Amino acid sequence: MRVLILFTVALSLFGQSPEGLFLGEIAGGMGKLRLAFEITKSADGKFSSQIISIDQGYAKLPAAATSFVEKTLKLTLGNINAGYEGTLSDDGQTITGTFTQGIAIPLVLKRTAELPKPPRPQETKEPYPYRSEDLTFAGGATGVTLAGTLTRPKEGTLFAAVVLVSGSGPQDRNEELALHKPFLLWADTITRAGIAVLRYDDRGTAKSTGTFRGSTSKDFALDATSAVAYLRTRKDIDATRIFVMGHSEGGMIAPMVAGEDPKIAGIVLLAGTSVTGERILARQLPDMARAAGLNEEQAAANAKLSLDRITKQKASDPWMAFFWDYDPAPALRKVTCPVLALNGELDMQVNAKENLETMELAFRQSGNKQTTIKALPKLNHLFQTAKTGSGQEYGNIEETISPVALEVVTKWLKSILARK
Repeated sequence: MRVLILFTVALSLFGQSPEGLFLGEIAGGMGKLRLAFEITKSADGKFSSQIISIDQGYAKLPAAATSFVEKTLKLTLGNINAGYEGTLSDDGQTITGTFTQGIAIPLVLKRTAELPKPPRPQETKEPYPYRSEDLTFAGGATGVTLAGTLTRPKEGTLFAAVVLVSGSGPQDRNEELALHKPFLLWADTITRAGIAVLRYDDRGTAKSTGTFRGSTSKDFALDATSAVAYLRTRKDIDATRIFVMGHSEGGMIAPMVAGEDPKIAGIVLLAGTSVTGERILARQLPDMARAAGLNEEQAAANAKLSLDRITKQKASDPWMAFFWDYDPAPALRKVTCPVLALNGELDMQVNAKENLETMELAFRQSGNKQTTIKALPKLNHLFQTAKTGSGQEYGNIEETISPVALEVVTKWLKSILARK
């Protein structure tokens, strides 16, 4: 999901409506926290809004209810039992009010044209020293057309290629998160190493058609399979040297694809899972709560509430129901191609020790000896160099991906290709 950074309300309307983007700052237990309020108004006059926590990785939280009556803006945030009430100034530039979450905290919001943009020194810019082609191809189900970008070296023929498969949630082809674009950097790095890369928008996201909501990891695996099939139709790609590289949920999907396709040249699993979603969440929720500053008792209570809510959510959420029950181990045991599996030691979302050990066991059971399994020190779920691994750090870290992780992957790809 991309943050809208431009407001389009005419100046003459500022005194009448809170539509647009506002930025403020509150002082909390962990220091100052910048919050942005993005407020929209539909054609029927109803307001909606979302809060963007700048210092918590640009995390977004839609308001359950938004109202604006006689200059008073009210927001209710049911998920975190919080709310905001403030008064819009006559010139429409300021909202003065109170943010409430257990305690009342003064919060003054000022209209802004855009969110603060942290430095992203690794983000590549055009012109690129390679070819970049925007394209579309058939997805894994009727009515799904996937839009993506293929990058490849300018010189040469029959390139080896990597298909990038994104993590959970509706992701664009750059897997944009917290104003980072990890897949843009992965594509740039791997293409500069002489290998083509295909990355694409998830179904129902950005320029891809189809429906994201209600789709499961199995559906996304069909889309990844279609991406491989598309590359095999191209005259500039070597059909025998196609890799699948997935991050997070994508690291769970890559073995699903390779286990059914013995022609895959190899897979790269970045923070891929090897245990059920139930086990992932049972560890992830308290780990992330502790990393966010909660004590053991608070973290346990928070995790229990979240797990109870997720258990109820499964009944109406096909993705969560599949993820909760799915055991990746059988798919891992079916993989016969070379595998590179990496986790960051500070990963709070997919625990490195638990998942890498279970993954290693699955490969021993299947007899696949073409595996390289590593935990990379000081790296988080996004493979950034981190201090705690907390998701709150993602947006505040300037580094998009550690150069160590970039080098490990490119060296491994080259080593596999050298054998073919």
